[in-house]
Order: sequence, then C-alpha cells, then structure tokens
Amino acid sequence: MSRRAFLAGLVSIPAGASAAPLIDLTSGNGLYSQTYAVPEFSSSEGILNLYGQEAGAPKANRTPKLSGGRGPYLAQSLRLSLLNANTDERMQLDVPVSLQFGWTQQRQLNQFLRDWREDKVKTIAPIVLHNLMEICASFTGRGHDLDVRITSGYRTQKTNDMLRRQSRQVARNSLHIQGKAIDFSLPGISTQALAAKAREVCGGGVGEYSTFVHIDSGAARRWRI
Repeated sequence: MSRRAFLAGLVSIPAGASAAPLIDLTSGNGLYSQTYAVPEFSSSEGILNLYGQEAGAPKANRTPKLSGGRGPYLAQSLRLSLLNANTDERMQLDVPVSLQFGWTQQRQLNQFLRDWREDKVKTIAPIVLHNLMEICASFTGRGHDLDVRITSGYRTQKTNDMLRRQSRQVARNSLHIQGKAIDFSLPGISTQALAAKAREVCGGGVGEYSTFVHIDSGAARRWRI
C-alpha cells in the first residue's frame, strides 16, 4: 500500500469512532427510580454521542420550548416546590421567564409526574406544563416560592382502569393516559379560586374537584364535581 493510500484511509475513519462511549451516562437511574427510562427511547437510542447529541434529545446548544417558540410568558421567574401527594417525593423547580426548560429539567419533570404505581414514565404534553406554570405564577409574589401539590400526572392504561373500577369520576379514555393532563392543588388556595384562574388560562379541559383541579390539553370543556 502506498503512503498516500494509507493516509487517505486514516482520514476516512470517523473522528469519534474509537472514543464514543459504550454506556449512556445520562440515562438509567432517574431522579426517584432506579429503572427510569423515557419510553419513547430504546436502550440503543439512548447512547450518548459526545460528538453530537443524544438520540432523541434536543441539541446541547438549544433549549426546547414548551409551546411553539413564543415567549416570554411570565412577568418574572418562578420557583416551585413540587410535592407528589401519593409518594411524598419533592422536587424544586426553577421556572425561567421564557418557560424554556433544559433537557435535564424536562426529564426530571416527566419522572416526577410518572405513573408511580407502575413506575412508568411518559413525556408530559408541553402545553399542559405551560398552563400549569402560568396558573402557578399568578398566585405567587415577587421573590416567593410556591408549593404545588401534584395529585396525578401520567397514568398507564392499567392504572386508569383500576381507578375507574374504584370511582365513576374517572374517564374511560382519560387524557392522563396520554400524558396530557395534570391534577394539582396549591396549599392555602381554594379550589374555586384555582379553577377560576385555570379557566382563564387553559384552552383545554378544566375540572374543579373538592381537593384538586384538573387541567388537560383536550377539547375546551368545563366541569365541577
């Protein structure tokens, strides 16, 4: 082989071929679960490419937007102290004025809002998160944290069917199954006041219950139970 051919062969080898990692250091263990994995990605798709981007993830130099790139939405940044009412898990969330969350924050939110009974995770619809943040922002003063109690986020079909057998208030095709609904409350704020604000903000469904408010990204509808 000539020297010219040998050098040409070296140039044709991808720069990261020998250095790319075999283990995805960004997936595997979640914030609260030792088996966390975003359902939309297979294990092979989750391999981290140090020379590009993680498969299925936004590019490192970009921050995904919650709803169509419009913004900013909030008059000021917001800090939320989230409490899972079922597991007592807690999460501190710093919400920027632009409502643009980093990749790590979105993964943590999806994990926090998982189906805790089945320990299954699904991406929560961006517009539902946007609406939740906007509602919360209207109840906090400058420089104050806000406690948010989450009753329900994503539900698997199995969990929804189980809850439906226990209560006639659970819809057969609940939008929780699609990750398009959140049930929540704000300690110290009446569900009447919270639902009233939700009706102003949300274009989808708003349900007022005795201990929480339901919001979703489905068709516009309003109910009180």
